[in-house]
Amino acid sequence: MGGWDIHTHLIPPTVLSAAYKGEFGLAVDSGSLVVGEERLPLKRLADPAALLHWIDEQDLDGAVVSVPPALFRYDAGVEWAELVNQGLRELATPQLRVLGHLPLLDPEAPSVAASLAGEGVFSGFALGTPSYAGLDPVWRVLDEIEAFTLVHPGHSDDERLQSFYLTNLLGNPYETGLAAASLVFADVVGRFPGIRFCLCHGGGVTAAVAGRWQRGIDQARPGIVAPSLPVADALRRFYVDDLVHDEGVLELLGKTFGAERVLAGSDWPFPMGSDAIAAARATAADELTRPLAREVVAS
Repeated sequence: MGGWDIHTHLIPPTVLSAAYKGEFGLAVDSGSLVVGEERLPLKRLADPAALLHWIDEQDLDGAVVSVPPALFRYDAGVEWAELVNQGLRELATPQLRVLGHLPLLDPEAPSVAASLAGEGVFSGFALGTPSYAGLDPVWRVLDEIEAFTLVHPGHSDDERLQSFYLTNLLGNPYETGLAAASLVFADVVGRFPGIRFCLCHGGGVTAAVAGRWQRGIDQARPGIVAPSLPVADALRRFYVDDLVHDEGVLELLGKTFGAERVLAGSDWPFPMGSDAIAAARATAADELTRPLAREVVAS
C-alpha cells in the first residue's frame, strides 16, 4: 500500500528519563507517566517498536510522530522544549518522521522554530490549542519554511465535560474547532499561506459550523473584522486527518476541505484512534511531511 499515517504519538525517551529522575515535575507510577493530573499509560506510547509493527501491519512507508498533548506544557518554556526535541531527534528514522515541539507562548518560539527547521530532522511542528493571540512572529517563520503544522487539541477547561468521557468525546472536537476559528478569523491562513496546517480528528466541529462562521461575517457581528478570505476558501487551505469514525462526516470533510486534503491519521496508540488506515488517503502525506532542511532567520 505505502503512504504515511500523519497522526501517531510516542513519548520521547528523554521525557521518560526525566520522569524516572523526578525532573520537570514528572513521575512514573504503576506503569504510567504522571504529568500533573494526567496519566499516560506507558506500554505502546513508550515503545517505538510497537509503532513500527503498526506500520508494517498496515503496509505503510512510515508514520509521523508527535508527542501526546499532555506533553505540550506551554508553561514550561524553552528548557522543556529542548528536552522534548532531543528525544524526538532520537526517535527519528526513515520510517518515523517527527514533528518538533515549540515553546509556543515563549518569546523564543520563533527562533526555536527557525533553528529546528534547518536541522533536516523535523518534518514540521505539532501545536496544541492555547490562545493563538500574538503569534504572528511564529507564523512568519512557519510560513517562510512552508511547515507542515499539525494542530492537536489540548485539554478543555470546561468542567461540565468531566462526565461520560466528554473531555475527549466533545472537548477535543471543540478545542480543534476553536483553534481553526482563531486561524480563520485572525486571517492567519490568508496572511500566511505557506503554512500547511493540518487539523486532527477531521477538524473537530469545524466543518459543521463553517456556514455559521460565514453568516457571522456577512452580518458584521460584534468583534468580527472580515478576513481576506471567505470561510469556505480559508478552510480549503487546511488539511485534516480522516479520524471521524463516520462515513457521512468523512463525506462532509471532502466537501468542506477538499477530498485531496483529507489525510490518513490513526491517533495510534490511543483507544479513540482507528483500527486501520485508508490506503487512498495515506499516499498524500509523503511530500507534505518530508523533513525540513531550510535555513531561516526569525525576525
